[in-house]
Amino acid sequence: MPVPTLPAPLERIRMLLDKLLQHEDGWVFAKPVDPLSLGLRDYYSDISNPMDLGTVSCRLDGNRYMDLHSFARDVRLTFRNAMVYNDKGDDVYESAAELSEIFESGWASIEQVLPSPPPITDRRMKLKDELPRLSKDLQRRAVVIMKDIDAWLQEANGRVQVDFDKADEATLDKLEWLVVLGAMQQEEGTLDSPRSCDA
Repeated sequence: MPVPTLPAPLERIRMLLDKLLQHEDGWVFAKPVDPLSLGLRDYYSDISNPMDLGTVSCRLDGNRYMDLHSFARDVRLTFRNAMVYNDKGDDVYESAAELSEIFESGWASIEQVLPSPPPITDRRMKLKDELPRLSKDLQRRAVVIMKDIDAWLQEANGRVQVDFDKADEATLDKLEWLVVLGAMQQEEGTLDSPRSCDA
């Protein structure tokens, strides 16, 4: 009797994400938090980098992750944000904790077959080379991302200099997505805006 083969990592990741979204509490994390309609006036003071599983799904479907470890970081960010903003014992906190456990148990077996993520220093060096080759529109978007980090950008002799050593993984993920977007635009020969889940 032949041994059944496991689906490829990408298929397994999609199945894991679908399992989270189809969970009875998955709907809570399926869309971005809307602080205005929920009356959460302080949401953005506590949560500087919002994330949700719908955005993760959109990025995954659009091949927008440079590596699958970035996918895991976004899923973890979704649940971490919910647990930071809500108090232990609140329904949303408890749902996030439960779904996080489901994710981590499923992710452990997937991660074993993935190549190790590149070291952060390699990611920084690669971006240092690739960002100047982006279209002017994408370079402007990169500047907006980098302005969020103190002391990243410094002007000297009318030129902007970037200190990539200050880049954390979440910011690198966003900048790497711009590189992916640039490659997609070159392939398609277009500079149109991406779908709504680009950021």
